[in-house]
Amino acid sequence: MFNTRNFKKIIGLLVWGMVVGCTPLSMVEPTPTPTPAPERVILKISGSGSVTSVLDAVAPAFEADNPGYYVEVLAGSGTGGGVKGIISGVLDAAAMARPPKPEETEQGIAYVEFGKSGVAIYAHPDVTVTNLSTDQLKAVFSGEITRWSEVGGADEPIIWYVRDEGDSSTQALRDVIMGDVPFPEAAQVLTSQGDMLIAVAGTPHSVGFGTWTTARAENARLKAIAIDGVGPDNPAYPMLATLGIGYLKNRQADVKPFFDWLLSDKGQQKLQEFEMIVQ
Repeated sequence: MFNTRNFKKIIGLLVWGMVVGCTPLSMVEPTPTPTPAPERVILKISGSGSVTSVLDAVAPAFEADNPGYYVEVLAGSGTGGGVKGIISGVLDAAAMARPPKPEETEQGIAYVEFGKSGVAIYAHPDVTVTNLSTDQLKAVFSGEITRWSEVGGADEPIIWYVRDEGDSSTQALRDVIMGDVPFPEAAQVLTSQGDMLIAVAGTPHSVGFGTWTTARAENARLKAIAIDGVGPDNPAYPMLATLGIGYLKNRQADVKPFFDWLLSDKGQQKLQEFEMIVQ
């Protein structure tokens, strides 16, 4: 027997297929093209250990404000090592604790200073002395004073840590306090800021020196000793070190987003968290 219901179903399916088959292409929704991910820009930086520690500490905030940028801070190689790195093309920027020398400028090095740090006299937390006069400080680091009790502290021997003569912190101490007076023979000479932080934090009764902003960025367990009542986070502090970035002039476009951020209100506010003396 002829089934009218089934016949109508078949006719309906055929008509629906014809309608779909004849649908204009303009009515078919196109498959969306995936948006390519933004290119990742990696900035490789090394150089002064005093500066690399600070840059490493602020890098996450910069990256959050500048999607697609990543700052890779390599182990400190000294300001001179950082300069050699950018000249050879191994680095994109150099962490510099001084402006470039004339011979470096002649090779196309440009420089941006993003702040200053007090070159702090810092001690192990068990040292109770909180302030030294300029004369007392000179006597301590010349070895004329050998016990903390001589400057109002506990009756304990002073353990000295100093930096090598080529270091910018040593130069600041000599320019302002020490002159040509030699350090004590018993002083242990260290060749990096990181070693200085570890040594002083780990040695009871010890004293050393270095950029205070770096110590704060590293969250080092140290105490700063004021000089004539002025602490290393104060613009009036007598020993200041510059913190900056060097780069090749023909690579400025690559590095500019980073140093622009460091000089911005947001960047300077972040740097102040580490007690840096901002511009």
